[in-house]
Amino acid sequence: MVTVRRIALAIALVGASATAATPSMALSSGRSVPWASLGRVRPLLVQPSGWGSPIAAQPGSATAGWCTPKGVEIASGAGRPTLVPDRSVGPMLTRSHLALSSLPGSTTAVVACEDVALDPSHPKTIYAAFAAAHGGLIPPSYAVALVTTNVGRSWRFVPPPTGYSLTDFAGFVERPRGVEMLYSSNYFFPPTPGQSAAFVIAASATGGRSWADAGLNCPAGAPCVIFGPEAPQGACGMSEWKQSVLVGAFDEVGGATRWRAAGAVNSVNQCGSQQLIDTASGDEFLVDRTRSNALLFTHDGVHWTPVSLPKIGGAPVGGRFAPWGQIMTLAANGTLVAVAGTPLATAEHLEMLKAGSTAWCATRAVLPSATRRDPVTALQSSESALVVSFFAPMSMGAGTRTMGVALPLSAVRCRA
Repeated sequence: MVTVRRIALAIALVGASATAATPSMALSSGRSVPWASLGRVRPLLVQPSGWGSPIAAQPGSATAGWCTPKGVEIASGAGRPTLVPDRSVGPMLTRSHLALSSLPGSTTAVVACEDVALDPSHPKTIYAAFAAAHGGLIPPSYAVALVTTNVGRSWRFVPPPTGYSLTDFAGFVERPRGVEMLYSSNYFFPPTPGQSAAFVIAASATGGRSWADAGLNCPAGAPCVIFGPEAPQGACGMSEWKQSVLVGAFDEVGGATRWRAAGAVNSVNQCGSQQLIDTASGDEFLVDRTRSNALLFTHDGVHWTPVSLPKIGGAPVGGRFAPWGQIMTLAANGTLVAVAGTPLATAEHLEMLKAGSTAWCATRAVLPSATRRDPVTALQSSESALVVSFFAPMSMGAGTRTMGVALPLSAVRCRA
């Protein structure tokens, strides 16, 4: 399975009862199925959609990271996060005429990390996407991919494939054992019926030290579902940009994957915080709280089955566009976790829906105190932690401020 991600579920079915419907069984029924009928599920690989998920965390990894104003913070286990600084990025963007200016006429570059990806095969390698603009002018706003192989002492631009530019970067492609860079100069929202496309990636087998051009492929003989390229854009608050959901099939004769619109779920709001989740059984889940059916799954990318979820505080889950807040993810332990509360009005907190459960419960995990003013922007799970990223630096007490926290999964439990 392939996943594409930028800016900042695969699920293995275990322990399901003999009477519980598996995702593949439910898929053939054409009807919605209740969450409780799915049994116990666990994510294997998570793909967030664009412009709202500055977190690097995967269910199979104990290491996680998130963007901050000073670089990338990396956390592993119970220790304090380590800062990977990005001091050299501003001068690099300025020399390449890609820097965003802090003020009109200013020569000070804005260094804004938007997304981060970690290479499980090369622990010292960190990929990050930084905001960029041609000549400092926005919109549109671009992102360019950089890599450090020495924990931030120096950064380098990822060399784009032949025929592409730095600002054609269109998302990280995360694999179980590595990361690839997707590039595209032509964007479509979504493709028209019958339209298909092939995509180019920059791939590195050396943790970012050397690169080769390649095609974005599915495993031979197996369909896979991805988010399509992310487009340059302006302000999300003023335009709800669409990001394609694509299904691919490997052409054994041509030796490449062709991508087309993925059935009825052919796009998501690029400004929200949606996720695709691959499963060991070959199913793919879509988490999208802007839809009235906020959780769906598919086996072939063409036929989708809604998963009915219980209400939170008497209100249905899904059906609202919220660029911040109202975020949901599937944690590594198989629990569905959602941010409840209304940003700018009611302080946010975490609710959880356990496997086989028919009701949400408020968790013991405590978010930093100012989430009424600085809401949650992203939520994702590593092997042992739930990573929460915020719109602005949050006070943690004793003068400490952070853009993200890694909450132990053991602390994400019902209060009662």
